[in-house]
Amino acid sequence: MLQLSLATLFLGGLRMKLEELISGKGNGESIMIGKASLPVSALKQFMSEGYVHIRPYEPEGAFSLWGETCTGCFTEEQIRERA
Repeated sequence: MLQLSLATLFLGGLRMKLEELISGKGNGESIMIGKASLPVSALKQFMSEGYVHIRPYEPEGAFSLWGETCTGCFTEEQIRERA
């Protein structure tokens, strides 16, 4: 399981590309972003819908995702439901 600290995510612009997060990971795996465990399959689903970047908001337990033509704010549970 890949684990990234929020400090790692915040280096270089406060965002992370979904493609980089899931590179080399299978659908049955999860990645840790802060305290949240997010399924790779769910992040792949977001990518198929046009989302490119993710930014965590740890105090709120939310994640901002956006791409060229889409944007949204999701809780960990909402992301997990897409798996």
